[in-house]
Amino acid sequence: MGRWIGVGRALGSVQPVPAGRGPADCRGPDRPAHRAEGMMTGLVSRAALLAVSIAVGIGAAKADPWTPAWLASPQAVWSADFPLPTGLPPTIAGQVIRQPLTLAWSGDRLRLVLSNIHGSQPLAITAAAVAPADDGARTSGPARVVTFGGRPEAQIAPGASLVSDAVDLPVTAGQRIAATLRFGPDAQAQDFHWDARETSFVLKGGDPTATDPQVAQEIATRIALAGVLVDHPADQVVVAMGDSITDGNGAPMDGQARWPDHLARRLAPQGVAVVNAGISGGRLLTDGMGQSVLARLDRDLLSLPDADALILLIGTNDIAWPGSPFAPDEPPMVLERLQAGYLQLAERLHAQGIRLIVGTLPPFQGALPGTPMEDSYWSADKDDLRNRFNDWLRGADFHDGLVDFDQILRDPSAPAQLLEAYDSGDRLHPGAAGNKAMAEGVDIGLLK
Repeated sequence: MGRWIGVGRALGSVQPVPAGRGPADCRGPDRPAHRAEGMMTGLVSRAALLAVSIAVGIGAAKADPWTPAWLASPQAVWSADFPLPTGLPPTIAGQVIRQPLTLAWSGDRLRLVLSNIHGSQPLAITAAAVAPADDGARTSGPARVVTFGGRPEAQIAPGASLVSDAVDLPVTAGQRIAATLRFGPDAQAQDFHWDARETSFVLKGGDPTATDPQVAQEIATRIALAGVLVDHPADQVVVAMGDSITDGNGAPMDGQARWPDHLARRLAPQGVAVVNAGISGGRLLTDGMGQSVLARLDRDLLSLPDADALILLIGTNDIAWPGSPFAPDEPPMVLERLQAGYLQLAERLHAQGIRLIVGTLPPFQGALPGTPMEDSYWSADKDDLRNRFNDWLRGADFHDGLVDFDQILRDPSAPAQLLEAYDSGDRLHPGAAGNKAMAEGVDIGLLK
């Protein structure tokens, strides 16, 4: 998908990493001071044709000041023989599904971004609405009908995304809204986001604008909803990308307690929007429970309007999956492959003037006890590779800063393990306190 919206703008200065967190590459002024903006393709409505094909220098004004305020990176629905269930409802055909979410930025108008990028057939939306969210499936205040090219229905082509018309709904950073979609009678779920960390609702009845609907089923996945844009520009847009640790596995459901959520609340008062492009089961080099970071970089970062920096925490599953039930026939990962992947990613970001902040990989000895993965997900050899990779990140100069998540989360007396106070209970994913500590460990000087 091309850029959703907008043109480039000036980058903020790059700040050095504090002592003890590794070096920063402060080459910002020497990097390209512009980014080529691609024309958005595949949208039918004139209102949705928002991008321009132009290279813009530092200091240029924004033609369309749309800012990403929320993301849910699309994943392809996997087959029934995968070790984890999808959590999808039995069908979405004719269903009305309400999806509450929490915004990271403010605006007077918003647009919904819908996805069918993994679909093999058109996806019909027969009605859509958005409203401030209340408890559960309830909404507060009158719902706004969402249109597409002035029409209340739309069909999303296979492999495509769709941006709605602008909706007049003033919102603030940290506010919860509910987007409600009614799917066509032949709709199939082929595109979803597995771990929403927020409960969505299959509603009884066919009215997406209902304020106090009856609920047929609760689900913990996102379906077709991939993003929200708002019309107020941010000083900086920061994207957090990674695996289940970034996606929030281990954080409390409905608590807005993933580490990027905490970071968004820290930075919003300072003019910085933080959005989450994590995918549970994500990997750097190879597809997992979604496309690899290298494969989805264009879609989930470079296509965003005015992304300024990426915080990247990825590699645990590249190391841990080989030889486990997730990837039983894969050969062990080697350091050189991880290094090459990170260097390639850095080149692609820097060519677009986007800063790269890397995170060290947290420890995971004893991960996933009581599951089929407990004997193969972690090993001493895998932990040795993790440590060597972290040491390389700490001493490297290809990035613009480092957050030492390993040091933040590990048990000082047993550094191959998560500190118990930060563990969600599965010895792999941080819990509520761990996610908060991760966000507090980010030097916000790197992101302003």
